[in-house]
Formats: sequence, C-alpha cells, structure tokens
Amino acid sequence: MTDVIELDDRLRRLADELNHALIEQVAAVRKLTMPAWRAAFEAVPRHLFAPRFTLPQNLGGQTLDGTDVAQREHWLRAVYQNEALLTDIDDRDIPTTSCSAPSVVATMLESSQASEGDTVLEIGTGTGWTAGLLAHRLGSDSIISVDISAQCVTDARDRLERLGLAPTLVVTDGYLGHPARAPYDRIIATASIRKLPPAWLDQTRPGGTILIDLRGDFAGSLALFTIGDDRSVHGQFLPETANFMPLRSTEQPFQQLPELSSRAVREPGEQRTTSLDPAALRTRSFAFLAQLALPGTVAGHVTIKNGEKRGPMYFCLTDPRSQAWARVTTDTTTDRQVIQGGNRRLWDELEAAHDLWKRLGQPRPDEFTITIAQDGDQIVDLPGADRSWSLPL
Repeated sequence: MTDVIELDDRLRRLADELNHALIEQVAAVRKLTMPAWRAAFEAVPRHLFAPRFTLPQNLGGQTLDGTDVAQREHWLRAVYQNEALLTDIDDRDIPTTSCSAPSVVATMLESSQASEGDTVLEIGTGTGWTAGLLAHRLGSDSIISVDISAQCVTDARDRLERLGLAPTLVVTDGYLGHPARAPYDRIIATASIRKLPPAWLDQTRPGGTILIDLRGDFAGSLALFTIGDDRSVHGQFLPETANFMPLRSTEQPFQQLPELSSRAVREPGEQRTTSLDPAALRTRSFAFLAQLALPGTVAGHVTIKNGEKRGPMYFCLTDPRSQAWARVTTDTTTDRQVIQGGNRRLWDELEAAHDLWKRLGQPRPDEFTITIAQDGDQIVDLPGADRSWSLPL
C-alpha cells in the first residue's frame, strides 16, 4: 500500500497556500494560461504524488520523506517548488522516475491540445500526477496511462483513488502503446523517446495529435505531431522544452557512454588542435543540429583513473557502430588538442556541423519540422534552407 501522509490542519492550510503560490508562479511565466488546467492544478495537489524524493543538485540534492513528521514541513515546502523531484532510482543507480517540474507539466498539457470529449493515452504513468490532472479535466473514463513499472502503477492508483479519480492504469511497455483502447485523440508521452514509435501512429485517429519529448544523444525538444485525414504525419518542434527521463522499454534500451569511451581516452590516434570548445554543445540550438549531423554519436566526459588517482578529464565522442572515437582536452586554452581514431573523424564532423549551424543563422529547434514518409522514415527539415536529415534507428 502506498504511504499515506495525513496532514494536520496547519499543514493542510500551508499546502493549499503553497500550491496556490506555485500556480501563480507558473501562470506568471505563461506556462499555465487555460482556466480549465488551472482548476486541475488546484484540485490535484502535488504533495500527494511525491511522498519521498530527492531534490535536484541545484537545491542541495537532499532526500526528503514526508512520512517523517520531523521534516514534514520542509518536505512540503520543497514539493511546491517549480522543480523536478527524483522519486526512484534503479539498482544501477540510474534515475528512473520523477515528478516533473510543474511548469513542464503545464506546458505538456496545454500543448497537447487535449480538451473535453478527447480520449487520451499517457505514456509514462510515473507518480500518477499528470494522469490525475488529465482525469480531473477530461474525466477518468477518458484517460489511459501506461508504465512498465508495476510499482509505479500500483502507487499511482492508490494516490488517485484518494482523490476519487480512476483513470485506466496499465502495466505494459509504453513503446507499444495500448491497442485495447485505441484509437486515441491524443497521445502524450511524459518520457523521452528517440523516434516516434509506429504503434503510437497506428493508435491515433485522424485529426489526433501526439506530443513527445524527442531526444537524441545531444539534446531534445518537444514535438507535436498531427495525423492527417489521409494518415499523413507532420510535426512541429515547439519552443518549449522538457527534459523527461528516457522511456524504459526493451525496444529502446538506456543509452549510456559505451565501453568504447575507455579506448577513446587511451589509444593513440591522429592529433591536431581545435578551436571548437566542447562547451558549444551546451547551446541547445547547436546541440539539436549536431545530433542530426552526427547520427549514432554519443558524447560525454571521461576521466582517466590511475588506481586511486584521478587523471585528466577528456570530452569524448564515440560511435559504437563504426568504432570511431575522438577525445578533446577540457582545459581553457584557445587551441585544444583533439585526437581521433576509427573509421570516422567525429571531431571533424562536429566542427563541420558547427560551421553549418552558423551559416544557417544558428536556427532554433522550433524552426525545424518533421514528417514521416510512407516507408516510415522520419525526416527532419529546416524550411527554406534545403536541408533535411533522417532520424537514425
């Protein structure tokens, strides 16, 4: 049974005040503009869905437990901040579930175009909070939410029942959707995905929409797909951002810096200098284009360890398919050393992508569009630039 946290009168009043203040904060930045969704946020309090969590590092990284009476007020105040709360970690110390930041949840709900009369499939039940907001506005019978974690589904069902909400919750691999209740008017994924799964397209009715956090190896962006009456599929990347955890699926394993990175920091290769700072990939608009230009490439920092001693840190690019790699020193010199090996010259490709990005006027992700061809190929275009890229498998 899910932990039930009973608040005394003082803390109930405090929770109401904190929730109202948070809603005002989200509304002030134009992330919560529709009265119907605002009413849902008022009626479905966040603290019921996050009995224990870990704060993000920028807030100290502290783990808080609302079942501990001594820290309950601190826990409650932390719940009602506009931050994502980490709620579960697997046995490999990989975060698997979070309660998304309220502004992100509001953005997803409003961008989904869901309205009364729609049937909605949510991919990624998680804590159950988003399913609760959807059920409050559209009615429990209209909401189906799926998650690969049986524990998540059980906990979410218990929490929602306390509010008198009973959306259909199903334990299944979200990549496959839920054909039993298809077709849907809206599909909303609160987990990131590398490509739009074919099953989601098959389960959306003509005129319907699919909203996802489409995320590659370097960056992600919200994308809204519309299904035409002729089953054509057109998508627009949105200016709003989200940063959801990857969809847990046997069809989409967690993407981690591969073992190839250990070779990338040790093996000899072609050496030269580069003026491109690896920090350029922190610029979302460049990172978005770069991942299209370097399909299959994984980026990350790797530190050489010598026993108990920590050696230098390198920024590495690796491509497991071609076994190509590149490493760059992370110091602040003007001309950094880059060493490359394998069948591709990944750093050369990244520099070429950076030059292209600048020549194209440094386009933002929301300037790109995406279409799905008859053969299933997912093509990203930059209108007016005569440029297109195919999303990698």
